[in-house]
Amino acid sequence: MSDPEGTLTAAQHEILQVIWNAPKSGATVTEIWQTIGAQRGIGRTTVLNQVDRLEKRGWLRREKTPDGFRYMASKDRKQATRGLAEEFVDKFFDGSASELVMSLLGSRKLNAEEIAKLRQLLESRPGTRSPKKQ
Repeated sequence: MSDPEGTLTAAQHEILQVIWNAPKSGATVTEIWQTIGAQRGIGRTTVLNQVDRLEKRGWLRREKTPDGFRYMASKDRKQATRGLAEEFVDKFFDGSASELVMSLLGSRKLNAEEIAKLRQLLESRPGTRSPKKQ
């Protein structure tokens, strides 16, 4: 299957979050609408239109079941977020992940715990090495 087209709006990402958190059988438009509606006001038609757009762009696939169409994500959460992050870094940081991290550090969006996690991730990557301690 080819990659889904385009990036996601916040509302579309919210729909995918509901589907990723649903059982393996996916979710109906009504289930998606009820889940989002429990958090904030949203019309069923709005959800239906967004689901339709996501399916047309390849983010969702649907399956006919006795209770109607069930929608499943075409990519799991990890694959989708990795692809979106790569696209974001390419578009806004000229492909430089370090520029993104420096931007986050400068804006104080990373706390000490997150910085420690990043350090641990970097040190555990194959082909990277820790700086020499003096």
